[in-house]
Amino acid sequence: MHHSLATTIALAMAAFLAAAASAGAQSSSSEETKPPPRPSATEDEQRSIYTFQVENDVFNRFGKSDRDYTNGLRIGWLSPAITEMPQGIVTMTTIPTFLGEAAADSVIRRIAVSAGQNIYTPENTYVSNPIYNDRPYAAWLYASFALQYTYKRHDPKTGFDEPTRLDTLQIDLGVIGPAAGGEFVQNNFHTLIGVAPSYGWGNQLHNEPTVGLTFERRWRTGRAVLIDNPKLEVDFIPRAAVALGNVSTYASVGGTARIGKNLRDDFGPTRSRPALPGSDAFIGDGSFGWYLFAGFDGSAVARNIFLDGNTDGYSQRVWHRPFVGEVQVGLAVLYRGTRISYTQILRTPEFFERDRITQFGSLNVTFRY
Repeated sequence: MHHSLATTIALAMAAFLAAAASAGAQSSSSEETKPPPRPSATEDEQRSIYTFQVENDVFNRFGKSDRDYTNGLRIGWLSPAITEMPQGIVTMTTIPTFLGEAAADSVIRRIAVSAGQNIYTPENTYVSNPIYNDRPYAAWLYASFALQYTYKRHDPKTGFDEPTRLDTLQIDLGVIGPAAGGEFVQNNFHTLIGVAPSYGWGNQLHNEPTVGLTFERRWRTGRAVLIDNPKLEVDFIPRAAVALGNVSTYASVGGTARIGKNLRDDFGPTRSRPALPGSDAFIGDGSFGWYLFAGFDGSAVARNIFLDGNTDGYSQRVWHRPFVGEVQVGLAVLYRGTRISYTQILRTPEFFERDRITQFGSLNVTFRY
């Protein structure tokens, strides 16, 4: 079942890229006289952006737990806007439009580098024997390298180029297993806060190098001003993504609705991998901004190493569910060069052996310097 679904999604990805290329070719042939979007960058966009992120089930508001995806840490750096990039790289990394989007007037290109660690445990962490009907212990240490392209269109009402689409092409390299340091981090932290250690780390997935490629596209749609003074706006950000690798292979669609002030500043807060990349970038004009948001994602999953076990088959495993849904709610606050966001996440059951919802919180601090 896993191999057939993996083949199906791989073929779907190939068809998706082929259709995108065809759509791009048709678009370019119909707009031969229109120049490509010009590189652009405001003063604020010419600064680096730094991110610190922590995800943990200790943030749960609906029921305390210490299981499943129990902890994630990530630090990241996003480069200033790159105004000069070799045309060959631009051509190879530009994904054509495929839903009839209007051509962009300008584009901001950035590179991103981040590193993180994720930790996963079963529900019962007080026994040292293998638990065959719950997820295996696992830790993942990774580094991510990404290109983020923000496309803009000129808005005659404001006189500015407004962000309308965000493309992220990302590669993740890392290691699963004892080398990822999950036991060391979790049990030493538990000792620090006076909590019993997890006794089953001797059954964790064994060492395996990992590699994955993800493409995500986000759109800015439905932006409207509800109140002029004080400013209150709404918008909706649909998204689509595909991922391929030995950690996770999936196709995903979703979206986020927002209400607040200065919504043009970003495309919503980010999440740790292997969730959708999101955007570390935000604009910010120095004034105070905020928004409440609620979102959803639906994924067709062909592989999840944290459930399926090591690729060689010599590890604990459970049977992953082929379709998983997720909802998110949260708040983001922006002021001057800083954005702080909190997201509460609920995820439908991920494997057949246990019928339980995963829940955790994500705290993100991003600043521009």
